[in-house]
Amino acid sequence: MAKKTTKRTPKVFLDANIVISAGKPPGGPEIARVVDLVDAGLITVLTTDLTITEVAKKYIQSDFDAIKEISQPHFRKIVEGATGVALPALKRPELRAKLKSIYDESTTQMFDALEAKTLQIDEVKPSAVFSAYAAGEGFFSGDGKKDQFPDAFAFECLKKEASRNSPVIIVSNDGDFDGPVGSAKHISLVKSLPELFAALGLEMAAPQLDPFLETQEEQIVDLVSQELTNWGLHSSDVMDAEIDEITVNSVEVKKLTAFKPSEAGKSILVVGTIEVAALVSFTHPNWDEAMYDSEDKVLIPFEDESGETEIELTIDVAMSIAVDEAGNPEEIEALRFRNSDFQYVTLYPPDMYK
Repeated sequence: MAKKTTKRTPKVFLDANIVISAGKPPGGPEIARVVDLVDAGLITVLTTDLTITEVAKKYIQSDFDAIKEISQPHFRKIVEGATGVALPALKRPELRAKLKSIYDESTTQMFDALEAKTLQIDEVKPSAVFSAYAAGEGFFSGDGKKDQFPDAFAFECLKKEASRNSPVIIVSNDGDFDGPVGSAKHISLVKSLPELFAALGLEMAAPQLDPFLETQEEQIVDLVSQELTNWGLHSSDVMDAEIDEITVNSVEVKKLTAFKPSEAGKSILVVGTIEVAALVSFTHPNWDEAMYDSEDKVLIPFEDESGETEIELTIDVAMSIAVDEAGNPEEIEALRFRNSDFQYVTLYPPDMYK
């Protein structure tokens, strides 16, 4: 279908926190739905050069933290001795540069798929932002004033784009936008992509999903297992613990909301919550028998402990589901978690620490 934008086609700005939570480039089902809306001419997308940088930076740092030990010669030697695989010798600046190249390119490609108009932060007069900073207004009316400069500059870019005939919708779960949006003309705020889809009139009565999802239980478990492996879990109660393996035992699908496609015959987007029961195996230093170094005032463990525990997680998800001509669900095309933050789990029951 040919794209048909109008003078009243809303402009949508996706804040970095929303893009990041939708999944690594090229994004999950929610970003795919935004691409559909752009292709159908129902919205146009705005971004800033700083927003693109923020998104890429998040993924660069996350991956760097996960694999930075590869830069240590002793780590590479241990891996080679245990597995027979020789890891490349990369210094940390080289590793970070490689990750930067990967995510700079993939993030740019994602925004290209959204046909996003990139606004330049440099085109904002610094005085417009610093006057608000000096007066303690707008983004600078609360605590953490210095942290608000990126949002303040982005908002000045968006104000130039907004008009009665071209309203701007900001999608952000950052509460710092609440005040500035309330005093701006022709700019509105929604807190998530599902809220955006609802505001655009795309929410629909969900088809008979429960019977369908019951038949897809094995696939759902597999998809959730893949996401958990990519997502990673961290211990909230044991220092330096590592989660070695995650085995998903069951997934219970809770409340779902469906959004109709931009064109008949395309997949529907479904967002909701799942309850996951899983078995995790873990390893951590034996802190109970660690030696105390009085000079450095630290504990020095000499051996590790391993174990297993059952955990339960509540996770927000987005699914893309293919439907037939009658609108009945046929296939789960994708499932992604709607949160990029680390998930912390408790490895030992609280009474062990009494």
